[in-house]
Amino acid sequence: MTATPTGHIRSLDKAVDIIEMLAAEPRGLSVREIAKALGFNASTTHHLVSTLRSRGFVDQDPETRAYRLGYRLVSLVNAFVSEADIYAIGAGPIRELRDGSGDTAYLTVLQDREIFVVFEATGVNPVQTRRLRPPGQSCLHGIASGKTLLAYLSDAQRAPLLTSMPLARFTPHTITTPHELEMELAAIRAQGYALDREEWLVGLACVAAPVFDRNGACVATASVAYPAAQGERRDALIGMVGETAARISASLGYLAHGEDAVATARVA
Repeated sequence: MTATPTGHIRSLDKAVDIIEMLAAEPRGLSVREIAKALGFNASTTHHLVSTLRSRGFVDQDPETRAYRLGYRLVSLVNAFVSEADIYAIGAGPIRELRDGSGDTAYLTVLQDREIFVVFEATGVNPVQTRRLRPPGQSCLHGIASGKTLLAYLSDAQRAPLLTSMPLARFTPHTITTPHELEMELAAIRAQGYALDREEWLVGLACVAAPVFDRNGACVATASVAYPAAQGERRDALIGMVGETAARISASLGYLAHGEDAVATARVA
């Protein structure tokens, strides 16, 4: 477990940890499983889950008795993202990316050093993309969208983040040294897309490309996840993902020019 930062409410931190864990386990978990995975006291976990359930943020399956996210939380999130420009503009192209590739496609943003999926369109042959990880452990360096969002941060934003972010090893292919990660991020900026080469989960590959706003800031990524065994599809997916990201960027008012235009042409 990570230490609770000064000024944080410990019980609230734990409740958020529970919500994040259940978000990665759509089939649900028992109180014992939640407590064991997070290192919490069983009694404390029970009280926190009960409180979340009373507010509709957590629900309990009547048959398995496992706990999962409640629809109250889902409705709050949906109400927020439905009003956000990136969701309204990006959802359609992401669905088309899903339809054209057959793979699960994502629209992802970076918020407070964590990656969030704003919209997900499930493909006809979905692959497992989620895994449990300790609270506070970053996955940005291990996934294509995370690396893309890191690559396009300003130097002033990226430098302190990389120096404070432990590079956990998720698979034998995960980048775990700062120098190697910096080289990867430079390559992403040069080519205009990022790859996940089984760095997050063995057997999983991903392609991601940056989405820019009217000011040229990378505000999101478009991506697809596909079986690593289908490596022959990579180049075609790079083109499809790059085209999707470029369409969303244009709708946000971005005008590609200079090196950005070259990178866009390279993946289109």
